[in-house]
Amino acid sequence: MSCSHAASCPLFAQFAMEPSLKVWKQHFCEGAYTTCVRYQHSLQGKTVPITLLPNGKVLNKVRNKDEVAGSALFNAIYKGRVPMVKSMLKNKVASSAIVASDGMTPLMAAASTGNVELVELFLQFGCNPFNKRNDDRRAVDIANEVGHAECASVIQNYMDSNPELEATSGRVSQQETETKESEEKEAMKDVVSLLRKLNPFKKVG
Repeated sequence: MSCSHAASCPLFAQFAMEPSLKVWKQHFCEGAYTTCVRYQHSLQGKTVPITLLPNGKVLNKVRNKDEVAGSALFNAIYKGRVPMVKSMLKNKVASSAIVASDGMTPLMAAASTGNVELVELFLQFGCNPFNKRNDDRRAVDIANEVGHAECASVIQNYMDSNPELEATSGRVSQQETETKESEEKEAMKDVVSLLRKLNPFKKVG
């Protein structure tokens, strides 16, 4: 049985997106979740710091709130969790400002999954459909490439109705991308390294 809090746990997003953290996800989120200190704090109505690990240890360095929010949002999109995405957007997660290191926007991610409801939602919340990924593909291009005709149609109709948005569209430059990727790798390297050291399943002696 899986933890009922996993979908809303910001740390779960890190476990889900980073393969090297899979052991933590399997043990705490999908297994002995009642032993998770985060879960226990939540049941007791206590504040659950983002730095608190399931085994009770506390991280000294984690990604900032915006980065964690971005990871959680993309995670929810790819898993088709529409209610969670709506909740995040209502809680002021700026979908129009979140961009992955390869230039992927939430709208592009939704288009790639064929989720029309999410595509419409991100257009409503200000995701510019004219924005391009680092490979110069827009959300409509991505939807067409993977065969999601309905999503492509929704996006194209929105673009046709709002041509002025093209002037405000953008694309992450290669230099910005490389810098961001480097920073993300260093941050994740620190987190993964510490989690491995704190591995609750490591044999002693």
